[in-house]
Parts: sequence; C-alpha cells; structure tokens
Amino acid sequence: MRLLIKRFVGVVSVSVFLFSLLLSFPVSAAEHRYDPGDKVYFTYCHSHPPALKIKPGDKVITRTRDASNDAFAPTDKTLAPKLDLTKVNPQTGPFYIEGAEPGDTLVVKLLKVAPNRDWGWGGAIPYFGALAPEYKTQMVTDPVKDTLYVWKFNPDRTAAVLDMPKSKAGKAEVPIRSFLGTIGTAPPGKECISSLVPGPHGANMDFNEVVSGVTMYFPVFEPGALFMVGDGHAAQGDGEVMGAAIETSMDVEFTVDLIKGKTINWPRLENDKFIMSIGSTRPLIDALRIACVDLINWLVTDYGFDKMEAYQLLGQAAQIEVANVVDPQYSVACQLDKKYLPK
Repeated sequence: MRLLIKRFVGVVSVSVFLFSLLLSFPVSAAEHRYDPGDKVYFTYCHSHPPALKIKPGDKVITRTRDASNDAFAPTDKTLAPKLDLTKVNPQTGPFYIEGAEPGDTLVVKLLKVAPNRDWGWGGAIPYFGALAPEYKTQMVTDPVKDTLYVWKFNPDRTAAVLDMPKSKAGKAEVPIRSFLGTIGTAPPGKECISSLVPGPHGANMDFNEVVSGVTMYFPVFEPGALFMVGDGHAAQGDGEVMGAAIETSMDVEFTVDLIKGKTINWPRLENDKFIMSIGSTRPLIDALRIACVDLINWLVTDYGFDKMEAYQLLGQAAQIEVANVVDPQYSVACQLDKKYLPK
C-alpha cells in the first residue's frame, strides 16, 4: 500500500510540475484580420464600440479608406461635389486592448503601411491650406480654385507621378514613403473630437515619420485605449502646406503592447536613429514648446538625464520637424539622435 501511495504521489508531483512548466511559457500572440468595410468613424471618442478586442502582443492586419472616404475616382477634376466635409478622415477601429487602463502607455509597432491601389490624390481646397485665408485669418483675396490632382503610382509603387501640363517641367515624380496621417487613442475628458484634430491622444498629426518599422507610444485615457488608424499618405512634404498629402487607401499591419503604470502626456515615436516627441496646438511656437518639453521629460524619466542638462543638449542637438500647419491644431516633432543616449 505504501508503495502504491508513493507512486501515486510521484505521478501527481510530476503532473503538477509539468502543468506549472506549461503555464510558465508565454501564450502565443494571436493574429487578427479586420476588414472595416464601410464601418469607419470620423471622431476619436470614448463611446465608440470596439471593432475588435485584442491582447498585448497581438498582431492586427487591416486597411484604411482615404481621407475623402474613398469619394473620388482617378478621372475626377474637382473635389466638389463629391467631397462631404462631414465625412472626411475616416478611421479604422477602434481596437480595444485588453488590460489597458488610464495612466498606462500603449506601444504600437507599425509593421506595414502600404498603398493598396495605384493612385492617390492631392487637392487645392478653397479656404484650406497653410497659404490660404481661413476663418482665423480672413483676407480680401479670392480662395484657390477647387482642383483635384491625381498622382499615378508606378507598378512597384516606389514613386508617384503627377502630370503638370501648365508647367515647363511637364510632370513631377516623388518617391513613395507611405505613412499614417492619423493614428491615436481615445482622448481624455470623455470628449468626442473630430479625426481632423490632433492632440495629446495623437490623431491627425500628419507626421511623415509614422512609417513602417517605427514604434509609437500613446497615452491611455480610456479603458482599452480605443486605438484607431487612418488618413494614409503615399507621400507628403513637411507641414502638408496645401492641406492634403498624396491621399490614398492603405494596407496596415501592427502589433500592440502595454507599459503598465507608465504615464506619458503626448505621443512619442522611436525609429532606428531618433527618439521624438510630438506636440499639437496653436500657435506653432507652443506646439514646438510642448514637443521639446515632453522630450526633455522623456530624457529625464527614462534615460537618467538632469533636466537642465537635457535642455542644454536639446539646445545644441535637437532637430525640429514641422508635421502640419493646416489642421485645427498644428503639430511639431522634437527629435534627438540616439547617439546621445546612455549606452
């Protein structure tokens, strides 16, 4: 009987050990495919029902509509009458990240941002753009003429070409460097904010470094973070000065993670060479101040810098990128080369 009991105890012990060992292995991350169809949103908001619930480590494969909500055809010549200004900048999502709580940091790794068609559009939009009169800067000059510019992508989608029949050059060709103009989480304060407006939650920053391969960090203001993406750009100059980039629909792939209990105030971006903080407000100088102060705080909190020494370092080594000067809030990125970070 004692021998049987010892054998039984031995079997149970081995079983418990194997079960514990199994639990110690990380659970494989899931891959989710989400096709939004026509289910898109035009605000960032705490009340949008989740399109998909995912866990930290999971991968999402999805797509976005273009900034016009796919209103145009490549044969169109004007934005009117197809452009509905109540339905611009459509967002895919929101994606609810399980375990995300206010005060956490959402980590998003962009694996793929690529056009899924062979053309994009830019536009001359009356009363819109950095060089145009608007509601805050009224002028007696006439607005620009409504014009739609269609850019054709070459077969391998490495360049976009625009015919320019009125110019001596005849055409222009720019390299395609796809990015997401709009990306972010639900804003604070139970607000529902237009997807045209950037802020602490991210959204329409129009920063042309939000490309495949970067890692982004966002404040979490609502349970689940409610992460969304949209406004794909095949290319865009700094500032998006005419009010539209080369707007197109995108295939997007990303993974998510969480830093529990770590609170940040503004979106951040990291690539192989730089760390960057992004601030959004008006006037432009205050957007710059937000971005640079946030980067100083990042250097102090995560990299052990003295605050004033970090300020001095930015004074001599910071690089400033004007992301957009056309949205209701302007966006500026303050960046620092990683060579200055402690090894």
